[in-house]
Amino acid sequence: MGRLTAYMVAGLMLVMVSGCESMPWKREAMPPVELLEETESEVQAETKVEPVKTPAPKPPEALQLSNNQRIKDVPLPAKAKEDLERSYIYESSNLQFGRMVYTIRASVNEVAQFYIDNAPDTGWHLDNVKQEEGSAALLFLKEGKKLDVLVSPLGMFRGQRLVLNLVPDSATGTNP
Repeated sequence: MGRLTAYMVAGLMLVMVSGCESMPWKREAMPPVELLEETESEVQAETKVEPVKTPAPKPPEALQLSNNQRIKDVPLPAKAKEDLERSYIYESSNLQFGRMVYTIRASVNEVAQFYIDNAPDTGWHLDNVKQEEGSAALLFLKEGKKLDVLVSPLGMFRGQRLVLNLVPDSATGTNP
């Protein structure tokens, strides 16, 4: 039993001594004094090392366009859930208007950017943008139509409310 203890102690000491980085044979040699006094730019110039450039942060994933749009020329984010009790649409052969209310789990800025990016693809022109108290209001115009996009927070963990108001606009032409 005494030998086993002696072997274990010797083995433990050998592991400690060989793994300890403060031992004299493990220390790195000190650089010459001249290198300590040189500036970093001089060292880089001498060694021709380019400074490391950090890549720009990636923009957040953009919201995708939904295939289930209530009105074909009004874009809708894919993950928006319609509040049927607060929404209505009227369509006839020569008139189209409505109020569509949705909830969505994206930030106000992401939803606003979605409309800025996607509305022009269906012929809408951005007229103005208003931001206040964490909300965003965008006004888009199209021949004979106005689209108000209102995005406002519902509260913590509840997402945003997205309200789309589509109305005729006599100032921009006739409603097809």
